[in-house]
Formats: sequence, C-alpha cells, structure tokens
Amino acid sequence: MSVEIERKFLIRLPDLERIAALPGCRVRRIVQTYLQALPGKNVQRRVRLIRENGRETYVFTQKEDLSGISRIENERVLSKEEYDAYRKEAFSRLEKTRYAFPWEDHVMEIDVYPYEIGGDGLVGRAILEIELGDEDEAFRIPDFIEVERELTGTKEFTNTGMAKRL
Repeated sequence: MSVEIERKFLIRLPDLERIAALPGCRVRRIVQTYLQALPGKNVQRRVRLIRENGRETYVFTQKEDLSGISRIENERVLSKEEYDAYRKEAFSRLEKTRYAFPWEDHVMEIDVYPYEIGGDGLVGRAILEIELGDEDEAFRIPDFIEVERELTGTKEFTNTGMAKRL
C-alpha cells in the first residue's frame, strides 16, 4: 500500500517523436478495464494490460481518495488467468499510449488517447501527470509542454470518468 500524490494537467499534444527520443523515455500501450464497485466500499478498482517492447504485463490496482490530490493505492502484478477473470467484472475500459520520461527530480507521464472522449475535449490534447512526494512539493513542467489548464481534483478528465463516457 502506498499514497499516490499526483498533479494532472490538460496539455496541447506535444511532438511525440521528440518526447519518445528523450533520454529514459518509456512508451507503453495501456488498456485499463474498470471493475464494478464492491458493496459498501468507496474504492476504484481496475486491471491493466500494459504492452511495452513486445512484452505484456497485467496489473490490478485499487485506489481510495484521501483528498483531491492524494489517494491510497494498492497495486499488484497478475497472471493472464487472473487478469481474464477480473475482466468479467468490467463496466468500462479505456485505451491510451503513455510516454513517461524523467525530468529534473520527477517523472512526467503524458497520456495520449486514440479517440475523442466527451466530444472534442481531447482532440489535439493530452493529459500530463506528475507524481509528487508530498502535496506541496515544487516541480517544473518542461518548456516544450504547453499547459492549457490544471485538472487536479476535477472529475471531468479522470480516467474513470472518461471510460464511462466512451
């Protein structure tokens, strides 16, 4: 169990070739499948299929909100059989390509979606996420990333919310 502290931004779609060429950049294709809620529990559950460099990894994640910026997160790697079993509890899914690269003391994660979500909200745009050590930690977004607005704490562009709109 860990606490995830994350800031999230709506950005203009950057030059993805430039991003992929940055030292240490990882490009992963991700399918997130959201699972039915457990009775009496206020948690989000999902399973992920992650494709990177010809390999597939399966991950179960459960999150519980602490504040608009912090959540308790439990995550574990699954077998293909466990992943397939969890998918029977699905209510929605979302696909994206994640570009993750080190920047100063942080890792920048840019999520690019292969379709429109909720009208044209993501046409020509992507989502930038930055994980922090504490809620007040300072960070700097690279100057080659154009931020339109901060999304931290809003429901409009959460992955769960976008998956429900698909």
